[in-house]
Amino acid sequence: MKRACLLFIVLITCILALKSQIVNTQFGQIQGSLNGTIYQFLGIPFAKPPVNLLRWKAPQNPASWSGVLSTTNFAPVCPQKNFKQGATDFTLEGNEDCLYLNVWTPQLGAGNRAVMVFVHGGGNQQGSASEVNGGTQMYFGKNMAQRGNVVVVTIQYRLGPLGFLVHPGLESENASKVSGNYAVLDQILALTWVKNNIANFGGDPSKVMIFGESAGGVNVGNLLNTPLAAGLFHSACIQSAAPVINAYIDSKDKGISYVESYTKAGTDIEKIAYMRTLTSDELVKDEVSPVSGGAVGMNWQPVVDHVVFNDFPNRNFQSGNYNKVPLLIGSNSEEMSLSVPQTVLPFMVTALINSKVPAALQAQALQLYPPGTTGEQARQSYIGLLTDGQFTSPTRRTAQCVSQNQTKPVWRYFFTHKHSIPQLATLGSYHGMELFYVFNTWENATLGSGIFFKAQDDSVQNVMLDYWVNFANTGNPNGAGLVSWPEYQASTDDYLEIKATPVGRQGLRTVQSDLWDKVIGFESCKSLVGVNEITGNDTFRAYPNPTSGVVTINQEVDNDQLIVSIYDFTGKKLFTGKNLRTIDLSRYPAGIYLMKIVKDEQVWQTKLIKQ
Repeated sequence: MKRACLLFIVLITCILALKSQIVNTQFGQIQGSLNGTIYQFLGIPFAKPPVNLLRWKAPQNPASWSGVLSTTNFAPVCPQKNFKQGATDFTLEGNEDCLYLNVWTPQLGAGNRAVMVFVHGGGNQQGSASEVNGGTQMYFGKNMAQRGNVVVVTIQYRLGPLGFLVHPGLESENASKVSGNYAVLDQILALTWVKNNIANFGGDPSKVMIFGESAGGVNVGNLLNTPLAAGLFHSACIQSAAPVINAYIDSKDKGISYVESYTKAGTDIEKIAYMRTLTSDELVKDEVSPVSGGAVGMNWQPVVDHVVFNDFPNRNFQSGNYNKVPLLIGSNSEEMSLSVPQTVLPFMVTALINSKVPAALQAQALQLYPPGTTGEQARQSYIGLLTDGQFTSPTRRTAQCVSQNQTKPVWRYFFTHKHSIPQLATLGSYHGMELFYVFNTWENATLGSGIFFKAQDDSVQNVMLDYWVNFANTGNPNGAGLVSWPEYQASTDDYLEIKATPVGRQGLRTVQSDLWDKVIGFESCKSLVGVNEITGNDTFRAYPNPTSGVVTINQEVDNDQLIVSIYDFTGKKLFTGKNLRTIDLSRYPAGIYLMKIVKDEQVWQTKLIKQ
């Protein structure tokens, strides 16, 4: 009898435990599992499967379901040709029914925990929320949720041609007459799901942080630039990346060539109809690696379509037309160490400089990245050159532009921790390495667990988790017991060096970053924060603003002498004149301009937006 009662109690306990893991969402009930003290939901649908006629369509909400949907396993990865970092071999994998997200939380029901939404990388053509690196699922959210007392969400989005194809045969299907940006719309729909549902998982929808690394960081930066994502997140973290948005016509040309590699028959609409009959494997089988010889390529990119994106990132940052939130941004000290050739000879450094750097700057580049006399010296310069040109300097540009055009804080980091195993330590702080420590999953990796997990590793994962969680909660990474992280200032280039014992510093590889700015012709962003503040005279008005051409200065003044000057967003004066009442910007490209009026030694200035 006692045994029967005991079995009954165990059965009731199991039933109650299972019931406690059932959560209501807007589309139906889901049931997860309990992983230690963390509630875990894997494979929650946030969109209809983008298959058949929904291929190359904006994502749609999933159909509601009855009963309880089991969410205890990761969803399939999106279709891709998956290359491992630093390798040439690949696997064809994935299923188009891949638009799912995952949630880890310490508590179900009402709560006020910060929500950390992660966007995976992979060049926007590979990768997944369940990605395995180093023998472990790098982005597994259990440890982060448990130790940080936060809700962790990881999402998937369409990749490669399935996520970014621009083609005239697709334009006719949309009222806006544009195509592309499907992957971006996937990310926005996933964030919309978070906003509408995360309160039932103990999360606070007013404290959502988005973060991502590599292409995931690119996507986070791009989400800053789309009005469609406004209000869906409240802080952002870009790791080893900067926003990238392509010109529509360039991607359209690429899309036309891509489709014609499969079929040249019929109209554009008929070509797309044919493309929808192909398997996803056929569509990605000819993809090339997003990283080759240490050079990063974005083979598929979002585009300025005037629906999702209205302009390019730097123009948006300068105009103030972006989603202003606290920003945390940084990169690693040896980003490309896994991807450069194993053997680098001195002449290869010189050849790389000659191919990437204009002749007038090559002598300086050789000074900063000397070829050396040994293979190891040459390899370090090769890594440094590709790391600074592709990561260190773009990170600084974004930090500068954003910090000068919003009042919300910006925080920059530089990750320099090395693995404790000597064979791995020689790789330095390679691309993506910091993610093991942010997610606290290095302790689960093949070469990071057990005796391989050292005190320095534990220190780095603890401080990174604390900084990231503090930032998610307040927009400021600082907190009790942590080394002070200085807020970023463009004039001093403040940053935190992240290692076992972090250090606040100023001026990160300044000369190298200045060189790369010159290489691409980048003019430093100018601060337009507070430009609309009026000094001395508040009677002037300029209209219309935004404008398509002519701007009129109001007539509420006498004919005393006025000096009117127009500057572009780099600070270059375009023209100046006296007693002007109209300004014609018709011949200038769309963008942000500064108008400055001087009258009787009093100054008035404002931003003008040319559409």
